[in-house]
Amino acid sequence: MLKVLLAVDGSDTSLRAVAHVAKRAAAGKDGYQVHLVNVQYPLHGGVSTFVDAGQIKQYHHEEGMKVLDASRQPLEAAGVPFEQHLFVGEPAEVITRFAKEQGCDEIIIGTRGLSGISSLLVGSVATKIIHLADVPVLLVK
Repeated sequence: MLKVLLAVDGSDTSLRAVAHVAKRAAAGKDGYQVHLVNVQYPLHGGVSTFVDAGQIKQYHHEEGMKVLDASRQPLEAAGVPFEQHLFVGEPAEVITRFAKEQGCDEIIIGTRGLSGISSLLVGSVATKIIHLADVPVLLVK
């Protein structure tokens, strides 16, 4: 059985990565176990001074579930077994750590399409994952 961590963020490329996994799993002979993961960025600065911790937790949960719900449908339609996970933190670090903890064979993530100077200035989660991961990383455009 192939264990795959599929990182999703709600973007179009993220949804293409989900479709790719669903198609690959349906066509493949190997069984797939997919960990569908969304990582919410923590709120910055003094937000917690003005907003209750419970409200912040609820916000992260609601936003993450929107992403996971949209991503779940193609996997269900293809009959691909999956577990969904929602985290708060720095995405590249959380994704690579969780992949290692779960013994994943591969990480699949959609790219944002940044190139050259844009990716250097903005920083790319996909680039960070490539550098941190101990397993193959598949980038879907």
